[in-house]
Amino acid sequence: MKRYFGFPVLLLVCASQGGWAQEVLFSPGTFPVYSLVRPDANQALVVGRNSRELYVVDLGKAAPTYKRIPLYVDGNGDPFLDGEGRPMPVASPQVVAVNEVTGRAVVVNTGSDNVSIVNLNHECLAGGDDEDDGITIECLATEAVVPVGTAGSAPRSVAIDTENNIAVIALVNANSVELLDLDTNTPAFPAPIPVGSNPISVAYDQKNDLALVATHGDASLQMVRYDLERNIAAVVGSIFLGSGPLEVAISSELEFAAVALGANRAVAVLDTSGIPSTLAGLVPLNTAPGSVAINSKTGLVAALLPETRTFSLIDPGPLRKLTTTSVFVGANPTHISVNPNNNTLLVANPPRDAIEIVSMGFVNYFPLVSDTSQFRTNLGIRNLEEQEATVSISWGNQEGVSSRERTATVGPRGFLQINNVLRFVMEAGAVTNTSGSLRVISDRPFNSFISLIDNETQDPSLQVGASQGSPRLLLSSSTNQGRFRTKLVIMNLGSLSAAARIRARDRETGEETGLMGAIQIPPNGFHVTDDVLGDLGLGSSFGPLEIDSPTAQPMIAVALITSTERTGGFLVAVPVDLPLAVAE
Repeated sequence: MKRYFGFPVLLLVCASQGGWAQEVLFSPGTFPVYSLVRPDANQALVVGRNSRELYVVDLGKAAPTYKRIPLYVDGNGDPFLDGEGRPMPVASPQVVAVNEVTGRAVVVNTGSDNVSIVNLNHECLAGGDDEDDGITIECLATEAVVPVGTAGSAPRSVAIDTENNIAVIALVNANSVELLDLDTNTPAFPAPIPVGSNPISVAYDQKNDLALVATHGDASLQMVRYDLERNIAAVVGSIFLGSGPLEVAISSELEFAAVALGANRAVAVLDTSGIPSTLAGLVPLNTAPGSVAINSKTGLVAALLPETRTFSLIDPGPLRKLTTTSVFVGANPTHISVNPNNNTLLVANPPRDAIEIVSMGFVNYFPLVSDTSQFRTNLGIRNLEEQEATVSISWGNQEGVSSRERTATVGPRGFLQINNVLRFVMEAGAVTNTSGSLRVISDRPFNSFISLIDNETQDPSLQVGASQGSPRLLLSSSTNQGRFRTKLVIMNLGSLSAAARIRARDRETGEETGLMGAIQIPPNGFHVTDDVLGDLGLGSSFGPLEIDSPTAQPMIAVALITSTERTGGFLVAVPVDLPLAVAE
């Protein structure tokens, strides 16, 4: 019996002018074209078009693993046969959808006019000479390859009616959708349902029992309703969108859908609270969107912009684009999906055989906060939007473990100050005697700062929150002369352990005068040195420091320079174009 085990996924961090993205690399020739996140399982399903495989990626690990499932053979490695005993071809898998109730995935194979049915819950036996001696292990496998439409129909998209266990499959060349009964893997109706010209994308509104079909050829969104008991189906509504739609995404819970309109350089927002759905309006963008995704937790829409290799965020309520930091999402982005568990986007980059993982939301990090007999920390948050913001504040220890989290709200264009923020997070009424890092995540654009206050002198040291890191940093100055000392804190924002080095140079010659290597910082963790120049083996000195990660993990760093009179302040390390050191 053939078994499929986990393979490591290589994660890198790619540089760009606009920021840093985590990169999940697959085997050469995979050509990942589509991803889907399963929030409850904390997994991503990735469709490899050229490899003809479905990859199940574990997003819950710092160094994720994946399982690869061939879409053209069963769990024993045997091909699926047609009615005449010939192997069924599987070509150009394109999109995947999942029925979370049954644990089955449906992958549409555009080039072979069929779909692969994958059992994500399948168990097989392994470890013994025969099945009776084996032990039960998880074993993902393709169960069936099922023809859909007719030759040349080109299935292009799929959505799942969970209640009825029906796959709604858009046949782009046949101008119709087919309903596939996943209980029997046979068509639910005698013939596909006509919908319009070139249906390219479909989503299912589970709340209203409607299939939303984006028809690229006639620039419309068709609404299809069917009754399985009465064996009838019909288009119950149509919305003209003004240009060729490319993808539709829906949140049944939030009662809206979004459609990427490439030629119109806009995203259409649909009100799905009634039947039929209605057009709420269009949100114009600077360039053409190629894909859209919805975060069901924040209610924000992400629109992929392939031309600029970035994305935009849209607030569907007031129908407007939010101002965001430009984040590079790969050289050839084609599709995005949302992981609501950590508010990130998964961006497919087929030619690179990679999935980029980038933050979808608004986040600030602070490497050093304290609540001790000597210091307390206050947090200030300014909401930059006209809508109320919900912020999540969490504390992390040196190993990167976040053990506490609390939320707060900030009014429209409002400001919130949280005194003794660590006591707030830990719900403590007295000194907690803790130090660590702080992370602030908001569902609206914001900025924030902390004030680290000396309890004796009331001297405040101010620090503005950082939203992204770099593997190459420059600390403009440090000192251990006279009554001054420099505490340095380096925080790893990556998902892999960061190797870090600190380097000092002669102020006149540029020659290396001190080096601290072999620093290992866990994901989300930090490294702290109370006297960085002393630890570098330098005497009374001052000057800049270089910080880099040979493993290319994004880092942020701050120096707290203090005096014996208990005065001082923060100095923040900035990204620079320093050469990366060779990994030891």
